[in-house]
Amino acid sequence: MLNRLPTPTQMPSLSVMIYDIGNPTPRQLAKALSVTERTVCRWIQLGRAPRSVELSLYWLTGWGQRAVHCEAHNSAVMHAGMARCLREQIEHMKAKLEHLGRIADFGAANDPADGVRAYRPTIGAPQLHRSTVAKPAKKRGSPDSSKTSATKQPRGLQRG
Repeated sequence: MLNRLPTPTQMPSLSVMIYDIGNPTPRQLAKALSVTERTVCRWIQLGRAPRSVELSLYWLTGWGQRAVHCEAHNSAVMHAGMARCLREQIEHMKAKLEHLGRIADFGAANDPADGVRAYRPTIGAPQLHRSTVAKPAKKRGSPDSSKTSATKQPRGLQRG
């Protein structure tokens, strides 16, 4: 960033810069630069001012404004080119992916083996049906074993 500052040889003289910004009065310059009128009159008489003052005035001149606009234009062109390049790269990668999808299903290293069902986690707590929950086997001779008949199907497996 600092290499973009104009060198003393690239900057016009103080009188030319003051003329370029519309010949403000010493009072106006003093107020804008937070100095006294006497200081501004001395700078004008010498034809020189401190570098910081000259740099401040330079960016208000046509030369400074053109430098800013040129920098903004070059930056915009560069970023537009980068965006276009990235867009082309995305399109290239999409085409490669589509091509690979057309030629085969290669699978992945973490795919389950043939015949093994892939585990798919559910969101939240798993809900179990009554019919799928294993019930403890009843002992022979228990009071409930007489109620069960051989023809009666479990509740979830009834034919209907």
